[in-house]
Amino acid sequence: MAFFQGVLKAQESAPQVRIESIFYGRDVDVLRMMFSFYAPLAKEVRDVTANTRKMWKGGIFSFKPKFYDIDPLMKPDVVCNFGKLPDKNSSVDVLVYDPPHLPFRDTHRMTNDYGLKFSVKGADNIASLHPPFLAQAKRVLKRNGLIFAKIKDYVTSGTYQWNLWLFTDLCRKHGLTPCDLIIKRDAGGSLIDPRWKVAHHARNVHCYWVIVRKGKCTP
Repeated sequence: MAFFQGVLKAQESAPQVRIESIFYGRDVDVLRMMFSFYAPLAKEVRDVTANTRKMWKGGIFSFKPKFYDIDPLMKPDVVCNFGKLPDKNSSVDVLVYDPPHLPFRDTHRMTNDYGLKFSVKGADNIASLHPPFLAQAKRVLKRNGLIFAKIKDYVTSGTYQWNLWLFTDLCRKHGLTPCDLIIKRDAGGSLIDPRWKVAHHARNVHCYWVIVRKGKCTP
């Protein structure tokens, strides 16, 4: 609680510049902006889907995040699944969560094997990934702690999958509060399927950064 009391005092001592809800740029720049605005005094930060740590490269932060990944080849600080975090109860300020953005069925021709790792082989969506993480998030986050979740909608089997709605609905069911949203404009995807003869969906060039709080929308 002392962490967020410090945030409130910092906000009272100087006028706060509100960030905008639409962002064009790199993930590292979005992260810098979000930490500056939502969690300027965060110290205990975990990236629970670190992989190559690409989204952190080139960024300067006031804290040193701990990197978790299920793949030991990525040389994370801790080898673990985001559905079973090693942190103590109520010990973390911010969790950064960037789950796979496509179901296994649409990536089986690639080298990505997350479907085997996370037991979503053959699925049309990635719904099964979120609940184990959210249960752990509620356990390890401090009171008013935050999740910064990178979420993307996608088209699979000819159907638009509303992953943002799914994720935020699951957050509420786990007693967590989705409280803000940043829309980031990406450079654009490169997935090409020979079955696409006529396009029925716009080219998806954006993703969402969802800010979720353990507590009410504002501390």
